[in-house]
Amino acid sequence: MDTGKVIKSIRLSKKLKSKNVYSTILSRPARSRFEKGLSDTTSKKLFEILSNLNISLEEFYFTYNNYKIEDNHDFITQYSKYFYSNDIESLRKLEKSTIEKYWTTNQIKFCHYSALTSLTISSILEEKPNLKNVELLKEYLLNCEEWTYYELVLFTNSLDFFSEELLLVLYKHAKNKLEHFSLLRRYNNEVFSLLSNILVLFITKNNVSQSVFFYQELKNSVSETTNKMYEKTMLIFFKELINIMNSTEYDDQNIAKIISLFNYLDMPFKRKQCISLVKVVKSNNI
Repeated sequence: MDTGKVIKSIRLSKKLKSKNVYSTILSRPARSRFEKGLSDTTSKKLFEILSNLNISLEEFYFTYNNYKIEDNHDFITQYSKYFYSNDIESLRKLEKSTIEKYWTTNQIKFCHYSALTSLTISSILEEKPNLKNVELLKEYLLNCEEWTYYELVLFTNSLDFFSEELLLVLYKHAKNKLEHFSLLRRYNNEVFSLLSNILVLFITKNNVSQSVFFYQELKNSVSETTNKMYEKTMLIFFKELINIMNSTEYDDQNIAKIISLFNYLDMPFKRKQCISLVKVVKSNNI
């Protein structure tokens, strides 16, 4: 669909007059040509038009794309589903389809997706990973000077395949690059996911100092005024685990309540993960 035609459709659906959207941006003749798909406009003017339409760039793109989710989200949804269910056959198909997309489009993301899926299959089957795939993801993330949501999600899903040293280097790199995106909600959600996964790794390894450090990083990422129950619940859970690791007083009832909560909320994987993590921590420290 042409940009102008989509803009017109949105404008009419919101019952907005042409002057409400284009005043000081496009002349009357230019508005008509634009909405008929006979001409385009500059990025700067498009942003101004979207602002006048009270619609974000992300919402506009979703509408422009016929309400279809972009490839990145579609891949992560499929990948997560197959990973959590240990569906090797579907993961192999996903690995094959993504590398084929790379061959036909030359879009590097599909090469990354294939590498990530291949490494995940090896991990589930407890086989030796393809080190070329590890190197591919490592080099991309280290050399990428401007991190965006894509790099953040790629890093979050690649944690298990990197050494502790590389993980710390990449986290520092990511933190420096993403601080200016902190006002965007989906970045904050993914940062919480990233920090939680890193924290789980160090708790599992019984690395007290790094666990304490990343717990504080996680805590700092959550606003004091946030009303997100999941984030605050996980902070309490991690704090109790670190108390066990530090041989300080901990509250077993808090841990039991949180595990019970995930059962009530029908989050079986999270409940199973928490139970497993508690067992590992107690085994290492009690």
